[in-house]
Amino acid sequence: MFGRLAKAYNSPTLLKEVGLIYLRELHLPEPALHHFERALRLGGPQKELRPLTEAATVELQKSRAQAELQKEDPSAGITVSQAQRPAQAESISKTGRLFLPALSNTVSFRLVESEPPRDDDSDRLLPLTSQACLAEAQKAIAHNRFRRAEILLEKADVDPPDKHAMWQAWTDLGQACYMAGQIAQVQTAFLKALKYGPKDMASHFNVALGLHLNEKYEEALASYLKANQIEPKHPKVWCNLGVLYFQMQQYTLAESALRYATLAAPDYARAWDNLAAALGAQDKLDEALTACQHAIELRPDYPEAHFKMGVIHFSRSEFDEARRELQRAALLPHLAAYSDCLQAMIHARLEQTEAAEAAVLRAVRTDSKCDLLWMAWNDLGLAHYAENNFTAAAVAYGEATMIKPDEAEAWFNLGVSYHRTGDLKAARDAYQQAVDLRESMSGAWHNLGIVCGQMNEDAAAMNAFRQEIVWAPSNVRAWYDLGVTLEKLGRREEARVAFSRVDALSPRKLARTARVPLPPAAVTEGPRAEEGPATTRLEGVPEIEPDVPRAEPPVWVADL
Repeated sequence: MFGRLAKAYNSPTLLKEVGLIYLRELHLPEPALHHFERALRLGGPQKELRPLTEAATVELQKSRAQAELQKEDPSAGITVSQAQRPAQAESISKTGRLFLPALSNTVSFRLVESEPPRDDDSDRLLPLTSQACLAEAQKAIAHNRFRRAEILLEKADVDPPDKHAMWQAWTDLGQACYMAGQIAQVQTAFLKALKYGPKDMASHFNVALGLHLNEKYEEALASYLKANQIEPKHPKVWCNLGVLYFQMQQYTLAESALRYATLAAPDYARAWDNLAAALGAQDKLDEALTACQHAIELRPDYPEAHFKMGVIHFSRSEFDEARRELQRAALLPHLAAYSDCLQAMIHARLEQTEAAEAAVLRAVRTDSKCDLLWMAWNDLGLAHYAENNFTAAAVAYGEATMIKPDEAEAWFNLGVSYHRTGDLKAARDAYQQAVDLRESMSGAWHNLGIVCGQMNEDAAAMNAFRQEIVWAPSNVRAWYDLGVTLEKLGRREEARVAFSRVDALSPRKLARTARVPLPPAAVTEGPRAEEGPATTRLEGVPEIEPDVPRAEPPVWVADL
């Protein structure tokens, strides 16, 4: 089975079979849909694949609908994974933003991911008076008819009946849009409210939040500072300022702002958690652990803080402590997939391949688009590779390339696994994809040259070795392999130049016998770019480069 799966990622027929496994046996329509779509892109038969694509789409819609029903009726007794919002680049998305929804109150809200009801009555006739528009707008907000509410309030704005009531109505609309995940409308509503409370701290704070959520960072910074001028030392202003600086990658300023928030409100758990993120981003891991512990002392069930502690322990290879914290973090649905991915990476690094594979599949079921998932598959591939199970490694690396097709390391590792199984064509294609994504990847050029030579494509091998030399000019192995290939092509003068570079770079002579590339010898451990001759077992024999180091997960995210 592993042998067939290992070849699936370049074969429309086998991609279809893997998709059917996901759809019919594992009941995971989303990855099934990805496999069917990739098979179509590779030229698979549309007559067979189109119906399967439609079937997977229908099942995916049913799964999402069931998740929505479960959220509405948790008493049903069936646990359904909540839909995740799209993962941000180089970050782990979480929820729990804090903001001021009214003039005097501070409330914590959790972002709702369900799509709000459509405004089917948005084009109905409007009431005649501003007071009637205001009253109906409040009812529309209560029923999540946001567009209707906005139209009513815009008419009431023409002749506002009461400034405080108008401020509250626009603020309520902004809060409701926030709860429903309509981030653009949050900014619009809070800007409207600002007209009726230009001297109020909450007005500027809410506008700053709306701008912040829409990634208008410079404007948000100005609004936060205005809020601070009106009411200095407010901890939520400084907490959000810290998050803003963090997202602008100004980690020192973020740390300062968040420390100020914790001084203003020592019992503010969110500020301590965000401080841990700012410290972690600066590799101040001991201080970050202390900040997480403060957050957990204030909120023992704080999964985000447990998650950060788990990642710190993971980065230090303290795997028992990491697993304990990640299990606590997984209680929050939005962190479950990330926690399972890291658990899979822990098991893989301990060479517990079965447990690693089980954790990866849990993460796939929870969120098949989790941005750590490709790393979990990659680490599982490394574990299989370490056991010399190259076909299983190719399966795992193939999944990694499906999830993150723009990641050169995953394609390189897939190529190495194919190469070790003897599937030279698939190996060549994977190496080519790696260098297309990252031209400076000298190890991939090296392996591409080897596999082309083994396929008697000597001109292509020559070009690959020449590219390797561009990026690793002092690599003796590259010059030697280039010289061997040039001799095969009858380009003896160029070969002589290449071998002279070998003599100049190498502290000892490489054997000039057996210059025709032979099948790859055993893979050595560690990178070889600057090491000169790689082995004395078979001097002059090209070797496959070893796997690149494992990718480490991006960790530090501060939450509003």
